[in-house]
Amino acid sequence: MTMLLILLAAAALGGAANALAGGGTFIVFPALLLAGVAPIKANATASLALVPGAIASAWVYRDAVRSISIKFVLVMSAASLAGSLVGSELLMHTSNGTFSKLVPWLLLMAAAVFSAAPWLRKAAAGMGGHQSLIVLIAGQFFVAGYGGYFGAGMGVLMMALYLAASDMDVHTAAGLRTICAAAINVLAVGIFTWNGAVDYKAGVPMLLAGIVGGYLGALVVKKLNSENVRRGILIYAWGLTAWFFVRMLM
Repeated sequence: MTMLLILLAAAALGGAANALAGGGTFIVFPALLLAGVAPIKANATASLALVPGAIASAWVYRDAVRSISIKFVLVMSAASLAGSLVGSELLMHTSNGTFSKLVPWLLLMAAAVFSAAPWLRKAAAGMGGHQSLIVLIAGQFFVAGYGGYFGAGMGVLMMALYLAASDMDVHTAAGLRTICAAAINVLAVGIFTWNGAVDYKAGVPMLLAGIVGGYLGALVVKKLNSENVRRGILIYAWGLTAWFFVRMLM
């Protein structure tokens, strides 16, 4: 019962974190590992727990993408689905032993990207102004591949891609990001479910807790300083990453 409460709290906090500043995977994934869920199943179950937040975010940002042509949104969504298919299938063909060895490095990369997010967005915005469809599609495919395989920090990578390779402003780029992220997560969860990689005993209650957390996070997003929330998640993410490296070396 205690572990279930921990998992529910992690899912709620993860949903709220994604609504406020991102980084929900850093909270949900290790909680599942702590509960004894195998690494690949923990990753798949974390995706299930957080997918409602991705869909809700896409709905909230629906007005932000009205300045983008439907054709372009469909093209980027198709690239997202293709990349997610490759990444999630690759995960399904990775052994738990191999994935366990990759986890510290994946967390390190995600923590580094999350840390550098403000500078990445600023640098990318300075490079924007000329849209390159080929770069956008190729970049989206590779980011979606990473998202289907692990996913922490992929939102930052998408924002950097859009701002660097297009003339979109930050608000429009954020809207497109939520749509593409929803496509990536929904397909990945579908593939994980099809392959029996989801722990439903933990996943379904966490799914409900994630919805509650995401809703509450959306309600308080204007009252809290998202930058302070992001810093708190960063401290946790780097501590968690260090712990996984120490455990790997022991």
